[in-house]
Amino acid sequence: MNRWDERYSQNGYAYGTEPNQFLVEQVNALNLAAPLNILSLGEGEGRNAVYLATLGHHVHAVDGSSVGMAKAHKLAEQNRVSLQTQVADLTHYTINSPCDAVIMIFCHLPSDVRHAIHQKIMDALVPGGVLIYQAYSTRQLNYQTGGPREADLLVNLDELEQCFSNMNVLHGCMSEKEIYEGKYHTGLAAVTEFVARKPFE
Repeated sequence: MNRWDERYSQNGYAYGTEPNQFLVEQVNALNLAAPLNILSLGEGEGRNAVYLATLGHHVHAVDGSSVGMAKAHKLAEQNRVSLQTQVADLTHYTINSPCDAVIMIFCHLPSDVRHAIHQKIMDALVPGGVLIYQAYSTRQLNYQTGGPREADLLVNLDELEQCFSNMNVLHGCMSEKEIYEGKYHTGLAAVTEFVARKPFE
């Protein structure tokens, strides 16, 4: 059992059942018309994927935890929607289908794995497809409100701007904001937020 299986085996939902607020804000701002094919990487227990499914989107949720994906299915059933889930190690993950949108919400990976995933996202997005990304920045090491304690797992804006330099940036910032999601995201945090669209040509 990996550390995420252990975390998700606890009673309740580790990060709650409500969707990430930044994701909700960006979905509304982008006016993403359903149904779109949306890939959620590092989905965890399904809160964001289920939210997108309730809007009528076709969601493919991927996570390394089989426990998390099982709970995602349970949450989907409770909300009377369906999800496509996949248990996969993102270190070797291949995106096999074109995506209208990709979301990465607090999906923290080693930098070499992260950079490879970023390229795979670029390749998988259809022209006009969007990426919605939120992660803890390296400034989060100054806080005790969630996220990894290793700098290599944290993400700053300049990295995303470089990795996705061929995309049109719609929103990009590093800021401090209050985040309350379950019992592991618990207060003022330093985050990186990034939204970009793949050019039509």
